[in-house]
Amino acid sequence: MVPQSAASTGVQTSIVDLGTPLAATTFVVVDLETTGTSAKRSRITEIGAVRTRGGKVLDEFSTLVDPGTLIPANITLLTGITQSMVATAPSLEEVLPDLLALLTAEPDTAFVAHNAAFDTGFLRAACERLG
Repeated sequence: MVPQSAASTGVQTSIVDLGTPLAATTFVVVDLETTGTSAKRSRITEIGAVRTRGGKVLDEFSTLVDPGTLIPANITLLTGITQSMVATAPSLEEVLPDLLALLTAEPDTAFVAHNAAFDTGFLRAACERLG
C-alpha cells in the first residue's frame, strides 16, 4: 500500500508537510469602507491595503473613492467619511486596477481582512460591474 500524502489526507505527518513558512508568505491586508452592507447596491468609499512579508511592509495602497452616490448619514457616523471628502476622490474605475495589481503582484499571496466575506464580496461586485 502506498502512503497518502498530507495534502490528500489533510493531516500533517511531518515538519516537511508544513509548506511555506509564515515568514516567507506574502500577505495583503485589505480594508474597505462602503456606503452600506449590500455589495450589489452599495459602493466602496475607501480602500486601504498593505502588502507584507516577514513582518516588513513591501507596499501600501490607500485612497478615498468617489462612490458616485450619496453616503447615508448613518454610514458617515460609522466611518467618518463625508460626501465632501469623496467629492474630489478618484472613481473606483480609476483605482481598482492599482489595487488588483497589488493583490496579484506575487503568486500565492494570502488575502487578509477583518471581515473577508464582506470585503471580497464588494471587490467581486466591483470587478463584475467594471468588467
